[in-house]
Amino acid sequence: MNTVATEVVKFALATQPNATNAEIATLAGVSEQEVVTYRNKTTAKGTETLKQYAARYLLEMTEEDKRAFIKKLPEEMVWKMAEGSPATTGSLDLINTEPIRIDITHQLLKVYGPTSQTSITALPPNSETNRLPERSGE
Repeated sequence: MNTVATEVVKFALATQPNATNAEIATLAGVSEQEVVTYRNKTTAKGTETLKQYAARYLLEMTEEDKRAFIKKLPEEMVWKMAEGSPATTGSLDLINTEPIRIDITHQLLKVYGPTSQTSITALPPNSETNRLPERSGE
């Protein structure tokens, strides 16, 4: 492979990292074997990620090989591959949410009963630090 063809293959591989060897050969105007040879010479061991390798491997499969491969997979996995998985960030941040107030007055009345010291409904709105009076006899 001459210098110009080498540079064209190099550029094609840089701009289309997941392209098949056949696609790169077509873009560069060289044989597929020349692309394979160039890829083997220039790809140092460990520089192509497993994900890139798998993507290239699957792209280079024939239609018959793809059908055989898919038949070996569970139906649920094939469905997920076709639909794609929803994006996950690992974050539980909520955007534009207001705190939810839960009225538990009736439950407190059951436990503590009516008290003469503090009216349950008279507690301030932000009453996290306030405590209800203890029931006598406990």
